[in-house]
Amino acid sequence: MQPFIDYFTNTPKSKLIARALILLIVTVVVVLAISFFWNYFVTQKIVTLSPSAGTTITIGRQNGDDPYIGHPIATTTSQKKIRLQPGAYLVKFSGSEDYQEELTGVVVDKTIEIKTPDLKYTTNKQSQLLKSNKSAITKALSPIIPSGGYQINKEELLGGLDWYAASLKPNPWCDWGVPVKQLVPMPTSCNYDMLRVILKKENGQWKVVAKPAIIFAIADYPDIPQDIIRATNKLGFTD
Repeated sequence: MQPFIDYFTNTPKSKLIARALILLIVTVVVVLAISFFWNYFVTQKIVTLSPSAGTTITIGRQNGDDPYIGHPIATTTSQKKIRLQPGAYLVKFSGSEDYQEELTGVVVDKTIEIKTPDLKYTTNKQSQLLKSNKSAITKALSPIIPSGGYQINKEELLGGLDWYAASLKPNPWCDWGVPVKQLVPMPTSCNYDMLRVILKKENGQWKVVAKPAIIFAIADYPDIPQDIIRATNKLGFTD
């Protein structure tokens, strides 16, 4: 204890102040270094952005309650690794003018990779592609459309150009939300069942892979991607 007391008693005050300042600076630098290391290498998570060819991925914070990115953090057209604090982020996927933009939320709580999903074509591009494939699709559909006045209600190309889905509307069609007595002319019988069908393009030819049914169960069609089945099952429910 005495040497410690003698040190402060015998050392000039100017030197004590200088040494105290040096110690304070060193302490601050060490604390900042530890804080940076903790935040950058421990707390933050690595997020790999992997856009598919011709697409762009943008990630950022949501603009308050508005459903769009108000504070972009990174935008890339090629694979890129970034570090983010854990939390909720918005991710925007975009392609050329032929594709619709897609916005989704993601929670970063671990190291993750974000890939571009299959983007939907714009309405104009969808119409162009359907028109160019319509003849071949109709040829494949005609033999399996049930008799009794069914007609195509809604149709989409899914998964690029490889899949086609359609909802088939019976005639007369009786909507659950419209009483039969309000239909003009009043039908002698009523059909509430919208059917759906799936085609796949193989070797340049359209083939029926799921015959007309009210709904498709994923377990019954292991060779059809689940997202194709889900998209098909939604057709006809939002006219």
